[in-house]
Amino acid sequence: MKGNSDLLIGIASVDITPPVGVTLSGYTPRISRSIGHALRAEAMACRRGDKAWVLVASDTIGYGRDDVAEIRDRIRQACGLPGEAVMICATHTHSGPATLFGGDGLNDLDRQYLADLKGKLADVAVAAFRSAEPGRLETTWTEAPSLAHNRRVKGEDGAWGNEWWDPDGKHPGYVDPSVMLVGVRRPDGCLAALMVNYGCHPVTLGYDSFAVSPDYPGYLKDALERQAVAGTVLFVNAGGGNVNPRVCIEVGDEHPRKMGEALAAIVASAVGRLAPVADGPLAWRREPWTLVRTREPRKPLDRPGFHVGDSIPTEIQALRVGDLGLIGLPGELFSEYSRMLRDISSVPQTVVVQLANDCISYLPTDEAMAQGAYESKSAPVEGMQDMIMEHAGKAFAAIAD
Repeated sequence: MKGNSDLLIGIASVDITPPVGVTLSGYTPRISRSIGHALRAEAMACRRGDKAWVLVASDTIGYGRDDVAEIRDRIRQACGLPGEAVMICATHTHSGPATLFGGDGLNDLDRQYLADLKGKLADVAVAAFRSAEPGRLETTWTEAPSLAHNRRVKGEDGAWGNEWWDPDGKHPGYVDPSVMLVGVRRPDGCLAALMVNYGCHPVTLGYDSFAVSPDYPGYLKDALERQAVAGTVLFVNAGGGNVNPRVCIEVGDEHPRKMGEALAAIVASAVGRLAPVADGPLAWRREPWTLVRTREPRKPLDRPGFHVGDSIPTEIQALRVGDLGLIGLPGELFSEYSRMLRDISSVPQTVVVQLANDCISYLPTDEAMAQGAYESKSAPVEGMQDMIMEHAGKAFAAIAD
């Protein structure tokens, strides 16, 4: 098998379904009443010689930097992998446990679940690292042009706001339709794993739904694995901070199932075009980024980072194997950034990952900041676009040849 010579790739997954009674996050906090669909975390590790990195993706809303630091430290203690080489990201389901936005409202069950979850995420990363075996990375691209919409709209009075639904596809705002696929091919020809990278909020289920669910990414993974398209499927959310499913905020599993299976059909039709990634360096870079809050938060909280003048330390992270790169951003990234980041990438094939290693806020473009509306009011500073592109550019430069 040619391509990615001497590369070892490990894949692992773990059930992370919480017990009934945990707080669900993403809208107003609500107590779960049932399990609509199991939650899962997956890990992919790439190793060559004494270098390695690992990606962990989970069916959760996101993580704060302190929890990520703890997970990274557990991984380092178990297998020696430095934190800078570990990316922790979330699908951003709004029907999952309160791993990010619970705050003082968490109950004892929530706190115990989060403590257990951090151990599971570390363990699945270590399992992928230790089980790495010969494999080849392959990529291809396709598009999903009719599943999502830009939820930001300009009213007749000229003011910008949000319309969450768009069943008829009338909203004119930009949506990146790109779906990037990354396959892991074993020497016997089997597709051991497939990463699906697509940007859209997992909010087919709404605030009146009290069932634990991964939303459409879980049903996407189900469909592809059931059809034996790949052994394990990972979903990694690209820029989707301003993007919703056209039909969303509903109750009942038919809604996430319909979208997940529609996306799975698009993916399955493209898998035959997977082509080997050109060989090259294995590298990583954690680029520190510290913001100073200049805007009052939409929901003031009495904690660091939520007062004007507070420092907000975070990071942008880049990973690389040959001609494949990943760039991780610490928040809800607007769709426009997926294209912008790919355009400045130092590697030909780039996976854009939102909600990686932290969630500081929405990450709007300058144009969206000037327009206003919900997402822009959540941003801690003006001028984030230049900061994002500058720090991402530094991370890309650090993993270049």
